[in-house]
Amino acid sequence: MTVRLDEAARGALRPDEVVVIDWHVTGLCCADSGEFSVRALRKARVPRRMRPLDANPRDTVYAHPTAAAHLARRNLAVSCRRVGPFRWFTTDLPPDAGLRACMGRLPPD
Repeated sequence: MTVRLDEAARGALRPDEVVVIDWHVTGLCCADSGEFSVRALRKARVPRRMRPLDANPRDTVYAHPTAAAHLARRNLAVSCRRVGPFRWFTTDLPPDAGLRACMGRLPPD
């Protein structure tokens, strides 16, 4: 998997921050059902369970183990939208990517 941060995402990250792709469990019957979220976090506060991903630029993207497993062998683009002081990091995944990933139907790159 390779994650590429576009100009907007690189510009929005502060020098001590990284992008974290997290996995949130939404199903009651199985731990695999969930959704992705993308946010910036200070590198010192990244939980130990997060895995570093192959990213451009290097050492800027970490992922929850379940998210990393669902996104294996995919190329992913991360962007950022700003409205005043607020930042929204987004990916090029479809809006229902978590559900599709759980069902094994995440579309190829």
